[in-house]
Amino acid sequence: MSTTRSPSTVRMTSEQGVRLVVRLESLRVRVLSGADAGLDRFFALPVLRIGTGPDNDLVLTDRTVSRSHLEVRLAPEGIHLRDLGSTNGTFVGEARIKEGYLVTDGQCRLGQVKIELHVQSQERHGHVGPEDHLGPLTGSSPAMRELYAIVRAVAPTAATVLLTGESGTGKEMVARAIHELSGRPGPLVVFDAASTDREMMRSELFGHRKGAFTGAQDDRLGAFRKAHRGTLFLDELGELPLELQPRLLRTLETREVSPLGCDDRLPVDVRVVAATNRDLQAMVKAGTFREDLFHRLCVVPVQLPPLRQRADDIPLLVQRLCEQLNLSVTLPPETLEALCRHPWPGNVRALRNALERAAILGAGREVRPSDLGIEPPRGPVQPEELQDLERQAILRAMRDHSNNKTAAARALGISISTLKRRLRQYGVTD
Repeated sequence: MSTTRSPSTVRMTSEQGVRLVVRLESLRVRVLSGADAGLDRFFALPVLRIGTGPDNDLVLTDRTVSRSHLEVRLAPEGIHLRDLGSTNGTFVGEARIKEGYLVTDGQCRLGQVKIELHVQSQERHGHVGPEDHLGPLTGSSPAMRELYAIVRAVAPTAATVLLTGESGTGKEMVARAIHELSGRPGPLVVFDAASTDREMMRSELFGHRKGAFTGAQDDRLGAFRKAHRGTLFLDELGELPLELQPRLLRTLETREVSPLGCDDRLPVDVRVVAATNRDLQAMVKAGTFREDLFHRLCVVPVQLPPLRQRADDIPLLVQRLCEQLNLSVTLPPETLEALCRHPWPGNVRALRNALERAAILGAGREVRPSDLGIEPPRGPVQPEELQDLERQAILRAMRDHSNNKTAAARALGISISTLKRRLRQYGVTD
């Protein structure tokens, strides 16, 4: 089984500091013969499907091409070709293939249609500087400074970005930073799949016309059309129902939406940033997330570090959060050290909640670790202890909120779905 070549990030060190080079690869496809001769398209995708069916990335009309004919994948070895069970076959030279590689750019034939494939690379440069923030993002750790460089590099492009990482790591803040640096004149629109009613999800994403269903008293634009000429942030993507995924895939492919109750397809100019704390590749294997949608979204994957892996940023985060929230708290060294050693299962969101609680409980005096619901430092925390500390924090939140999952999740700074998964992970049942 072939692997997919993701956009590469190269760290380069010079006298001027560390520079990141993000290489974004696109595939140029030229149709040289057949009914579609002269067609010339670019695809910023790691996987491309070609056929006559409307759900393909490149739709051909020649009758010798099958509905689902060929899959093209950028792989470390070159351009990987896989015939999808076509009637008239896929040929490289005179050889009919089921699967094979073009080591460099080259040609192949689908039925009687000859196509040329050419990989083009675009380099985006970002300097890893000494700054401690980028837009709404805060932190001066190496992980955050590299994240800033990647954001600066990809923001001006149209590439779809997939943000992954634990709940509360600041994925929406990264999306805002990308939008602010993109230069796109439209708005940033946030669509949260986890908090949207399942029955209304199609309408909230793609819109509806008045009278499309009972209760549809007015037209609704939907998130895609609201984000026209701007950025759409698809949060909690792993919660998107399987039955809605083909419609999202088609919208991403065609840049057109079809509101509920409308026969027309309306064009949209939207840059998409998606985010999830789920393992989408595991969901693909389990059959709960479409592989073609995963590849369509994972053009530029960006992994966000959890707060426990950048504990040196916590003093600066505390300062910035107190300024943003207009909080007045006094943290003695023992409390600040406890904050830095805590595992923070809810990451930055949980730290924010803890500071707000401290401002209330510690009014007029120094804030103790117990005011924050955390333990004072006992020495260096070993990696094997982190999971146990996280488990204790979750169980304490459940106990403090009488086993109310919604309240406990809010206190921890994580989503209810994340809390349920962690409880199952630690063997805690209702």
